[in-house]
Amino acid sequence: MLLQNPGESFEEIYAIYQAAFPPSERRTKEGQRAVLENPSYRMRVIREREEGAPEGLICGFIGYWELESCIFLEHLATVERSRGKGYGRRLMEECIQEGRGKGKPLFLEIEPVTGEDPMTGRREAFYHRCGFFTNDFYYEQMPLKEGDRPIPLWVMSWPKAMEEEAFLPYKQEIYREVYGVQ
Repeated sequence: MLLQNPGESFEEIYAIYQAAFPPSERRTKEGQRAVLENPSYRMRVIREREEGAPEGLICGFIGYWELESCIFLEHLATVERSRGKGYGRRLMEECIQEGRGKGKPLFLEIEPVTGEDPMTGRREAFYHRCGFFTNDFYYEQMPLKEGDRPIPLWVMSWPKAMEEEAFLPYKQEIYREVYGVQ
C-alpha cells in the first residue's frame, strides 16, 4: 500500500529502519523525516492485523524515489517476526509494476556478496528472484549523513543488466536527487 502521508507513521517506520540498517546505511532521524517532504520520495508499507491495532501494525516498508528517468529503491525492510511471509516480495512487486507502467527501469544497491556474511548472498538471491540483475561495475553509495564516507556497493537493475556506460546517466540523477551530489 502506497502511503499518502508517511509522516503519520514515521515513528513506527523509523524503528523498523533503525533495526534493519547499520548506521552507515541510514539517515539520522531528522534527515529521514526531511526526506519524507521531498516530492520524489515514496513509501509503501505492509500491515499485519493485530488485536488493539484496527489498521494493523506496519511490519515492512520500502522507501524509494520516483526520479525523472528511473525508480531508485533505497530501503526495504521487514520486522523480524514477519520475515519469510512474502511481504518484501510483495512490496518489490508493487514497485516493479509501477516501473513497468511508467516505462522506467528500477535500481537498488546491495552490499557485495561475501563468504563472511551469508546474508549478503541471501539478499542478492532474493532480488534475483524478483527479476533484478547484478551489474558488474564499481559503484559507491554516497554518504547519507555528515561524517559518513562513501560505501562500495553493487548496483542491481530491473528489467535487465546494464553496462556501466549505460548506467551513468541514471547514476548522475541518483547522486544528484537522492544524495545531493553534483
